[in-house]
Amino acid sequence: MSKFDLIDGKIDEDGIQLWCEEFFFNMLNLLNSFFSHVDIKDAAERMSLIPFDQLVCDQLLDESEEVKAIASKRIMELAEIEISHLEAYGN
Repeated sequence: MSKFDLIDGKIDEDGIQLWCEEFFFNMLNLLNSFFSHVDIKDAAERMSLIPFDQLVCDQLLDESEEVKAIASKRIMELAEIEISHLEAYGN
């Protein structure tokens, strides 16, 4: 059973993206407690090493490959945005 609805027989991409955003920001809240103890440049570097796409796929094991692909793409977009903000702030 999928976590995501089908709309007119198509995967609800908005629902997947919303789930990814919630997952990412929950993860970010957890990571912030660790990253608050290091320099912001180190935080950006360490964050870039986190396999967010794999973490999402692990959470979506029972979902279709299409769902996993959409979720992986979105989570990496969110991570790249966050890392670029950290890098800009650190410079």
